[in-house]
Amino acid sequence: MTDALREKIHILADRRQSLIDELRAKPSGLGWCSRHTDLADEAIRIVFDSLLQENPGIPPIAVLATGGYGRRELSPHSDIDITVVPSDEASPALDAAIKQLFHNLQWAFGTVLKLDVGYAYRLIADAPGLDAKTRTGLMDMRHLAGASELTRTLDEALAHSFSVGEFVLSKMREREEMFSKYHDTPYIVEPHLKEGAGGVRCFHCSNWISEAIGERASRPTRAYDTVVRFRNLLHLHSGKCQDLLSRGKQAEMADALGQDMYAMMSKLVLAGAELHSFYLRSKEKVRESRFALAPGILSVQGEARTYGAIDGGKAAVGIALATRLGLTVSNISVPPPTGIEGPAAVYALSTGEATIRNLDRCRLLEHILPELTACRALMPTDTVHQFTVFEHTLRVIRNLDELELGTFLGDVKASVNDLEPLFLAALLHDVGKIDTSQSHSISGAHIARDVCSRWNLAENVGEVVEWLVREHLLMARFIRVRDIANPNTVEEFASLVGTPQRLHMLTLLTYSDIRAVSEDTWTPAQETFLRELHERTIARFSANEPITPDLSVHRNRLLRQLRGKEDGEAIQAFLNTLPAYYLTSTPPDVVRLHLEYAKRASEGIPTVEAFHRPDLGATEVTVCTQDIPGLLSRLLGVFYALDLSVAGIRACTTSSEPPVAVDVFIVSFGGRPVPLATANQLTQAILDVVQHKRNVQDLLLQKGKDPTRKQKVFSYNYIEGTPGILEIQSQRGRGMPFRFSRLIADRGWNVVSARVGQWAGNATAAFYILGDEGRAITREEVDASLREVAPALPGLD
Repeated sequence: MTDALREKIHILADRRQSLIDELRAKPSGLGWCSRHTDLADEAIRIVFDSLLQENPGIPPIAVLATGGYGRRELSPHSDIDITVVPSDEASPALDAAIKQLFHNLQWAFGTVLKLDVGYAYRLIADAPGLDAKTRTGLMDMRHLAGASELTRTLDEALAHSFSVGEFVLSKMREREEMFSKYHDTPYIVEPHLKEGAGGVRCFHCSNWISEAIGERASRPTRAYDTVVRFRNLLHLHSGKCQDLLSRGKQAEMADALGQDMYAMMSKLVLAGAELHSFYLRSKEKVRESRFALAPGILSVQGEARTYGAIDGGKAAVGIALATRLGLTVSNISVPPPTGIEGPAAVYALSTGEATIRNLDRCRLLEHILPELTACRALMPTDTVHQFTVFEHTLRVIRNLDELELGTFLGDVKASVNDLEPLFLAALLHDVGKIDTSQSHSISGAHIARDVCSRWNLAENVGEVVEWLVREHLLMARFIRVRDIANPNTVEEFASLVGTPQRLHMLTLLTYSDIRAVSEDTWTPAQETFLRELHERTIARFSANEPITPDLSVHRNRLLRQLRGKEDGEAIQAFLNTLPAYYLTSTPPDVVRLHLEYAKRASEGIPTVEAFHRPDLGATEVTVCTQDIPGLLSRLLGVFYALDLSVAGIRACTTSSEPPVAVDVFIVSFGGRPVPLATANQLTQAILDVVQHKRNVQDLLLQKGKDPTRKQKVFSYNYIEGTPGILEIQSQRGRGMPFRFSRLIADRGWNVVSARVGQWAGNATAAFYILGDEGRAITREEVDASLREVAPALPGLD
């Protein structure tokens, strides 16, 4: 750095101080900013000329002023935003020279002139990929020094790659975000002079939008100059770049100006209201003007229309932009597209239900995704779905759209790295129903693979979409009929899902799919079980290894957590009698409660406790009594007799003498917790049955139920293990758990837990079963036993 350079910059610092003193003595707006900008321009040119003198022969470069500096609107502490455009990025000499330039500018502005300077290094080739925020700064660029032809070339490249719709939408979103952060009306006591409604950004944004759609930008008005003047004074009195005009600063500024604070602020508020009206007017211009939203899509007086030959994917993006801008989409059918840019199509479809309905309105959807529109009038074959396959699918998308941050599912959605595969899978998840020759999940997965191939999507994207379509019922089945408190269930589910990202997407798809079936299909219990399975599976992924099968680990953990509140020997003895599935899935506070119940049961005093579970929309009923053969079947008979629906069963029998059963049931009455009167009746009926004061068969007959009726099983599947899992699909009805538990008891097997659900006109259940003395039951045993009941019984796919 030369002495001449240092001397010139210090002279400019004295001149800047004179400008500051002048502003304090005679407040000014744009006029003062313009002279302040001239001083900054002079500093940059001095530094640049010095650079050329010290580095003769370097390749051409251009230095540009951008943002507020480009608009010549430097307030006392505004940032100096500059962009350097090189002609030859690969030149070693240029690289060293630019580093020297940045160093000298930082010294000149940061050290001497006391202004923050921000640098950007832009290649002309980067222009097509620049985001809207960067383009906004470059819209106000001015050439400062160097090769002016580079500035012109960059300007041409920016214009050539400019997407009007994307830019306008980003500016409107930016304004709404700032209004939400600061204030959305100019009539406010403490205004934000830059970003709030009525701040200078409203005027800037109005001009950016106007220029983007081909309208003339507005010239600064007296109101704009007023707001700029107050912003200059706020910087001056704050000694920094500050834009929130607090009451304290208002009083300070009014004293300095010798004005009444309230009268002063009223004038400022009216000026801000005028600036805000510029922004509102620019939004109206978007609906009144004619401009190209995207290739093939034109906005004409608030209506989006297609023109010329179109690419289906790019045109879909145009419709997405029109939708988000609030434009009407013409219902005139578009011509068949000349091609489909797949990634663009997926992006457009992922913007939500409103876009998809508009794509359907202009008949573009049938060109880019005929697999979906072919299902427009396709009727579901079950009695649960309320809509055709097409309408159901769009409501799945609606449910995804409506998820909000701060909720469990909204936060899961925010954790998905890329939502586009999820939205495409949601659109294709039921298209396989058009082929009735096989499972719609399988045929749908084939269709999904074909769509991804046709659209030339990345292989990893296609794999995720195909997997989601094929497995879109997986999580629903687990939360409906599997014991998700069992670590083996989580282990199996985690192995089927594979990764946290797939888990997140499947969780969202499961919720959205079930909720879109009809008004009452999504219940609090399902949401609770979905969340629990998601959280347990995430924990499994985080652990990075299977849950330990060593029961002593779980037993000792419970012992440590319980000791000190109960007799240590009694706790140890109780834990030693409990089976593995109980130890690995029961929290300490529940174990403590069950210990007290078991003490009373061993003395011949049964316990029946019922309490509401608002999170499940059901009632949890705990029965603790001395075990007898067929106990579970008898208890289920009581629930059946009282018309209660059983959603979950956790049955546990201790190995103590006498053995004690600790059975927990999740039951509901008409989809709601059990009413108090019915709960009292239920408690007494269970006590009567377990104390042999009443026969469950007589209770069933009294309530009009047939205790000898056989279960007509439609299909089943058995997964071997300890315990094994017997999955059942049967006719819809509350009696299925009772009849199957009776069948299982007749064979000398034990049910350790079960899940029961009603879905699509069928009853579904999963019974976790063991043989005598905890023995694993083989598939052959199950097949033979169930074939005795129903010789023509098919297996469950």
